[in-house]
Amino acid sequence: MNYWMNAIIDRLETAYRTRFNMKASLVFLNDAHQDSIELVKQMGSEANQDCKEFLDLFMSTRDLFIQQLVDRYPSNYHDVEVQIEKLKTYSI
Repeated sequence: MNYWMNAIIDRLETAYRTRFNMKASLVFLNDAHQDSIELVKQMGSEANQDCKEFLDLFMSTRDLFIQQLVDRYPSNYHDVEVQIEKLKTYSI
């Protein structure tokens, strides 16, 4: 479980570092989404509450990030960074 959580966070951080290149960021966000699908497959019906909360937070972070990427004048990249830091607390 931690392997996939860490992979998701790594992809999000890479997307964040490349945020000024929308296409590159979207590729990394897609990779993170694919990793989340793998996490769900691994957990199956055994997913605990922490895993569900992690996935919910990931999806809201991803959605916020996409909104900022397509916004002509993005203003809340800091909010994305804060969300990524929250996700890190789950993977420890």
